Parts: sequence; C-alpha cells; structure tokens
Amino acid sequence: MPATPTPAITVVAAIIRGEDGRICLSKRPDHKHQGGRWEFPGGKVEPGEPLADALARELHEELAMEEALSSPFMTIAHQYEDIHVTLHFRDVTAWRGVPEGQEGQQVAWFAPGELAELNFPAANRPVVTAISLPPCLAIAPEAQDPETLMARIQGLDAARTGLYLRNWSQHPERDRILEVCARHDIRVWLRADSPAGLVGGLPDGVFGLHLPASVLADCEGRPAFAGVVSAACHDQQALEKAVRLGLDSALISPVNPTTTHPDQPALGWETAGQWATGLPLACYMLGGVGPGDLTKARQHGAVGVAGIRAFWPAGA
Repeated sequence: MPATPTPAITVVAAIIRGEDGRICLSKRPDHKHQGGRWEFPGGKVEPGEPLADALARELHEELAMEEALSSPFMTIAHQYEDIHVTLHFRDVTAWRGVPEGQEGQQVAWFAPGELAELNFPAANRPVVTAISLPPCLAIAPEAQDPETLMARIQGLDAARTGLYLRNWSQHPERDRILEVCARHDIRVWLRADSPAGLVGGLPDGVFGLHLPASVLADCEGRPAFAGVVSAACHDQQALEKAVRLGLDSALISPVNPTTTHPDQPALGWETAGQWATGLPLACYMLGGVGPGDLTKARQHGAVGVAGIRAFWPAGA
C-alpha cells in the first residue's frame, strides 16, 4: 500500500460477448496508465452519471457501438502504486454496430480460454477468472444413491451450471460420477479435506477445489492446484483470508434463512452485498437462493448463485 493517499477514480468496463462466445478486448495505448496491456473496454464515470449510461457513452466514443445495454457483472476495488481504481464490470447484452477502435487502439476478439494467457492490468485479473465460471453452482444432494445422482447430472445445463460434489468428494463412486460430468462438459468442484487439498490427490479434469470454513481456517497458503480455488465464507474475516491467500472465489452464506441451518442467522442481501462488492473474488451467494436470484445477486456484487434444491432440473 502507498504511504500517502493516492487519487481515486471510478471506471466502468464492458464484457462484450459475440454470438460465437468470444470476448471483445482493446489494448491500452503505450503512453497511458497500464499501457500496452489488454483490457475490457470502458472508461471513467462522470460525477452523478449512472453506470449503464457511462458505459454506453464510452462504448460509443471508443468502439462506435450504438445503444449498448448492460447489466452488472462484478465490481473490483484495486490499489495501484499511484492510483486507487473502483471498476464496475458490466455484461453488455445488446448493441448496434460492429466494435471498431475509434482512438487508434487495437481491438480484437478472444475465446474465453485464451484470456488467461493475455497481459491485463492487475485489477482485471479476477474478472478473467470470473468469466470462466458458470453463473449457477448446483450442490450434489447427500441423501441420494449414485445412480440417481448420475442420471440427474445429465439433465444439468453445462453452459450455466457447475457441480459441487460436496459430500461425494471421497465417495467410492466419485470417479464414475466424474466420468459422467466429463461426458457432459460439467465443470466440477471437489471439497478439500486438508490445507493441501484432497487426500489421495485431485483427479484429472476437476475444475475447482473448494475449501470448507474449517480447512480455510487452517490454511497458511493457497493450495497447489492449477484450477479455481474457492472457499466457504460466513464472515468478513474469512473473506479477508481468502483474499490474502490469493484464492479465486468465495461462497458467501447464508444469504437467506434455510431449512437445513435454521439456527444460523441470515446475512440478508444488503450485508452479503457489502461483503462481496469490491473484492478480487468471484463470489457466489448461497443459502435460500435459486437460479431466479441471479440478477439480484449480481446487483449485490456476486457473479453467481449456489444451492441444492432449486438448482436441479424440474422432475429430475
């Protein structure tokens, strides 16, 4: 952290997805702050300017995009040596025209899997991870036989829903379940049982490693896992530790009262949103929520929602 206060700016930035799933990026001019790096297009927010209006204006000025509509994705607060930046990232849902650089900047489209290899400003890196995540995370029910679970997994929408095999992470049938997930392109999280990860090691093809609160408390460093590492966070101290360890994601809970934990006080959307907003973590809201709460979750700083009952196809 700098010894003296630095200037602070508020920026809005666009996640522009083409019909083929590629992401539109622009390269910062060499003479600007963080010059020569790729970034999500956007710019400064004028005092009192609504974020959606600011982004539409910036995209018109920078890329000749007309009538851009957008919705919240995530907000990150980042301290550089010389400036403090609050970045409001927004999903661009509609526009007219073809994005083309209007200020001499390079503009290009990249597949989501290519983003991790690009040189971004540090404040953009958590968004690169967040883009790779499904907006919904289904938790596998415990009271179920393996054959039923595998049949239900085949009904998940792989583009929108990932799977957390919480109580199945060391089950004798786990590898068979993982094979079903792989055939259907389901992104899978396993639960760590120690700060090192999982006893016996992590199988190939696992997308995420999740640290329950008890394991996070014992961690002194990020587990040696190349995929996404998330943590259960029930208080701000846990969130601060997840940031300090350089984790990628957090499950904030419980947002609402739940039947499974009736004695655990609910945070409520306002508090959960205050915790999530600004963190360099892709947060999921958990506890009494469903896929229909995704828009609300994003309005409160999260990138997604997670749970058990509401996240499986009806009738499955």
